[in-house]
Amino acid sequence: MKKLLKVLIVALAAFMLVACAGNNAGGNDKPAEKTQVTFWHTLTDHDEEMVQEIVEKFNASQDQYEVVQLTQPLEGFEAKVYEAVTNGTGPSLVWLYPGTATEYVDEGFSLDFGQYLTDAEYKDRVSDGVYAASTDYSDGKLHALVCTLTGSIMFYNKELLEKYNLEIPQTWDDLYNACKTVVDGEKAEGKDIIGFGPDSVDVVGIDVLYQLGLSYIDDNNTANDWTDPKFVEWIDWWKNAEAEGYFKLVDDAGYHSGPFGNVQYFCYMGSSAGMNYITPNGFTIVTGPVPQVAGGRKYNELTARALVGFTKDETTDAGAAAFASYFTQAENNLPFCQKYSASTPFKDVETSDVYKEYFNGSVAQQAFASMLDYMYARKAVVGQTACKEAIMQALRTAIIAGEDTATALASAQAQANAALSE
Repeated sequence: MKKLLKVLIVALAAFMLVACAGNNAGGNDKPAEKTQVTFWHTLTDHDEEMVQEIVEKFNASQDQYEVVQLTQPLEGFEAKVYEAVTNGTGPSLVWLYPGTATEYVDEGFSLDFGQYLTDAEYKDRVSDGVYAASTDYSDGKLHALVCTLTGSIMFYNKELLEKYNLEIPQTWDDLYNACKTVVDGEKAEGKDIIGFGPDSVDVVGIDVLYQLGLSYIDDNNTANDWTDPKFVEWIDWWKNAEAEGYFKLVDDAGYHSGPFGNVQYFCYMGSSAGMNYITPNGFTIVTGPVPQVAGGRKYNELTARALVGFTKDETTDAGAAAFASYFTQAENNLPFCQKYSASTPFKDVETSDVYKEYFNGSVAQQAFASMLDYMYARKAVVGQTACKEAIMQALRTAIIAGEDTATALASAQAQANAALSE
């Protein structure tokens, strides 16, 4: 059929040349330009290289679209995306969270992948829960394609655990006591070390709110638990641990993986996707579950990372959906999950022998899997980005700047409720 089509095209071209001889002797035909699809993300190092590889393969696989991937700074990324999209200068795709689309659906900015993808391409390949997270919007449409599942886990220096005869901590009190033992012991030997630090300030606050039996955002879409005395007391407890040198909320390096690898920390709490960013300097990494409030509700946040699209024009939107579908294919998702140190949401990937071997050989995935019974995704509501920024700022202000904790949380709660009520 293709050969016949080619013959017909050549014959038609020859006919037109004869008919128009003398008027268009030189010919002006140019190959059609590809429609550009812009993809923003904050991935770096090997993750960025993996994305670039997938982008290059997609661009070479067809002649309609050209995807351009642009790495953006992590700090303020969500705010930058919102400003650009609402001003008409944003990307076609971003690598963020399913809930990200919530901020754009009612304004008509969010791309509905359901217009382009068949059930076989996405819905039939994921669990009901993942699909629910991909469609949990006011219009019930498919505005996100979940590609990876991760969550916070604990990374420990095995040699320090063994040196001080410590078990992997299960509660926050256990963690404090372990950090005190290691830091005091190492400093007595003239070694400067910090006990513990978290990569995501917001995740710490959200996890602890739920562990205390409170809510980050409740069923009425309000943030009224942030000023609860139990949470205030817990933040003050952390503030004391920070003052003693056992905890450090924010490291100057940004992520704690680098300093941890250089033995500047005994342990840290970070994404299971961060495993490949750690280069241990003379020690072995062991992992464990996120500490829990003793006697409280067991809770750890599940993080789904997804492709979220924004409407441009009919051709660009189709191109964005085509690349998104290509990105989620098993042949791309499997190596991406391996590089990203993540779990896959896709059944066809999960059941492959290669994926099983990867999962069983990853200490990060083992720690992640140990908490699946009490892992929950963040509530997707309009105003969630402002809530995240507010709770992060409150914890930084109270713990690092030393402001009164109740005052900092009251201010943050007011900001969050204002955003949630819009």
